This record gives sequence, structure tokens and C-alpha cells, in this order.
Amino acid sequence: MTTEIYYFSGTGNSLYVAKELQKLIPEADLIPIAGVLKSDNMKTKGDNVGFVFPCHGLTIPIPVREFLKKVNVKSSDYFFAIATRGGTIFRGFPMIDKFLNKQGKSLNATFVIDMGMNDPKLESFTVPTKEELKDIEINIQQKLEVIKKTIIHQENYQDDISGVTFSRFGLFNYILERLIPFLVHCVAGKVKNYFYSDSKCTGCGICEKVCPSQKITMEDNKPLWQRNVDCYMCYACLNFCPTEAIQIYSKIYMKSYTPERGRYPHPYATADDIAGQK
Repeated sequence: MTTEIYYFSGTGNSLYVAKELQKLIPEADLIPIAGVLKSDNMKTKGDNVGFVFPCHGLTIPIPVREFLKKVNVKSSDYFFAIATRGGTIFRGFPMIDKFLNKQGKSLNATFVIDMGMNDPKLESFTVPTKEELKDIEINIQQKLEVIKKTIIHQENYQDDISGVTFSRFGLFNYILERLIPFLVHCVAGKVKNYFYSDSKCTGCGICEKVCPSQKITMEDNKPLWQRNVDCYMCYACLNFCPTEAIQIYSKIYMKSYTPERGRYPHPYATADDIAGQK
């Protein structure tokens, strides 16, 4: 029985989970979604097919959605999805199931793994301590044992998707939980003037290197976010900048705290690892 693990990762959380899961499952192949998106003929081959990705705005990332719209899954039988998150609720599994349903398939198992948050624009963002990272790692390994057994036996499984909510007002939560995913997939990737580099930028080019959508190009030793290329909103450029020079603009509707906060790339992920997805 063969297993294919398709993954997308901006700052390393999902990449780490995908790699660790690959070690536990015999004959498992690891396939980067950002890389295969370039193909005109995407087709799964494994008996088991999994998708590993971070939670972006309560839902699946932009490239994962684009991949699911194009990939042919008819030759595979069992499907699972793993969302890594910083603690918020996740509402993306029904969207994956909807894409699979169009080809007569369904999502058999869903999992959520809590990890370090990679969004330093938020006032609540803090870089995990060594002790917090140890606790996260213990939780990951325990969860991966459950995931491994579920996949090997092709069992049905539905994880708890609850998490941090926005407000104690039910109606407000209801509206946000439907509005935010819409904004992620239909608006966020096309927003202009979202990132910028400040005076700490050394022109090293790491941001261009890690950008999975290839939106960033270097011009006069400074990063330029090309207007005609959509952003995946993965924050790889933000979190892998060695001088923390990349910032997010504050907006009328959103204050950005990136100049005041640290950064979080996964401790076992490198810029080369993230760039390797392309």
C-alpha cells in the first residue's frame, strides 16, 4: 500500500509534520504542492493521499485550494488532511471534501496539530520559548502516532477543530468565521502594499529565495513584491529574514505589530527547506 503526502509550508511547521509522518509510514512519498502546481497534468498515484498545510485565516492556504481544483484523484482510495495551526479554529476541511466529492471521493480522516504561531503582525504574537517548543514537540509526536495508525488501517477519523475564538458574541463569531476565509481566498493574495522592507535590510535575497509564489524579486538590493503576481500569504519572507527587516503595513482596519515582535520560523526548518518546495 503506497502513500502520498502533499504538503505546503510557509515557515516550516507543516513541512516538519509531513517529514515526521513520512518516517512513520512505509513507502510514503513527500510531494511539495508549490512545485507540482506548475504541472498541467496533476494526478495522484498513491492508495492513500494526504494533504498537510497550515491554517490560513481559518481555512486552507491559497496554493492548496488551487491544487485541489486541478488535481486528478480518481486513482486513489483513501484521503486524509492535517492542518497545523497557532491555536485558532479551523474551518477548511469541508472545502477539501467538496473538491474531492466532485470526483466521487471523500475526505476520510482529518487532524489538527497545534504548533508555534507565525503571525507577528498580531498583538498577541510571542516567540515560543524552549520549554514551549518541547511541549509542542511532545504533542506532535503523540498526535503522529494516532495519525499513523489511522492511515495504515484506513480508518475514519475527525479531529476537534475548535480553538481560540474572536468574541463572546455568537453572531459576531459566525460572521467572522465566514468572512475571513472568503477574504483569504478572494482578496488577500491580491492586496497591494502589504509587505515592505525597512532600513535593516541587507539585500541578502533570502526573502526572494523562500517565496513560494515567486512574487518577490530583488531590485537594487531590495525586495520588490511584484504587483502582477499573487501572494500566498505564507509569511515565509517575513519569518526567514535574518535581520527581521520585512514588515507588514498597518491599515485602517488592522494595526501591524511586526516592528515590535520577533519572528517564528520552525526550529528545524531552514530557508533552503522552504525554497526546495518550488
